[in-house]
Amino acid sequence: MSESTLMVYQAHPVTGEYLGPCQADADPLDEGKWLIPAMAFTDVPPEPKPGFAIAHIAGKKSAWSLVVDFRGIVYQVSNGEAVEWHSLGPLPEELTAEAYPGPFHVWKDGAWSLDEALEAEVLTQQALGKRDGMLIDAATRISPLQDAVDLGDASAKEQAELEGWKRYRVALNRIQQQPGFPKTIDWPSVPNTSSDSEV
Repeated sequence: MSESTLMVYQAHPVTGEYLGPCQADADPLDEGKWLIPAMAFTDVPPEPKPGFAIAHIAGKKSAWSLVVDFRGIVYQVSNGEAVEWHSLGPLPEELTAEAYPGPFHVWKDGAWSLDEALEAEVLTQQALGKRDGMLIDAATRISPLQDAVDLGDASAKEQAELEGWKRYRVALNRIQQQPGFPKTIDWPSVPNTSSDSEV
């Protein structure tokens, strides 16, 4: 930098964030003086650092500081909902930059933690709801086949179908006994019926 130029460093007028360097103009009315723009400073900003922004902090002895920068998507610790954050500096306690892993996680001791009890409860409810719907369908199939058997009018094929549907219904009713329940469930296959084969 020669005596005929003066480099200054500008900050955003609202956020104080470093915008870049520029040259100050010489004062035409006062030789040796410079016209320094508002929110521009002669001291050199620090080197950039990942996760931080360079900003001028009013009232501090050093004009420039590295300020943590979480601007962008952050997450509410109460429910994991993503929100847009626009300010420099630390996040308030109700927000975190740590991505929400997904359902069944809760914020605990400064980190997301899997709530295994909640996960098991919700997955169990979902699985049993699905099972109950499948049991209703099975009962609808079983009823006319059972009628034919009760009346002594069932063909050998109908008797075989009835047995298949009953075994299917028993297997459905035992899903909670599977070692992976409720995270992994080996659902029984729906039996083939004469009406299915005719389609």
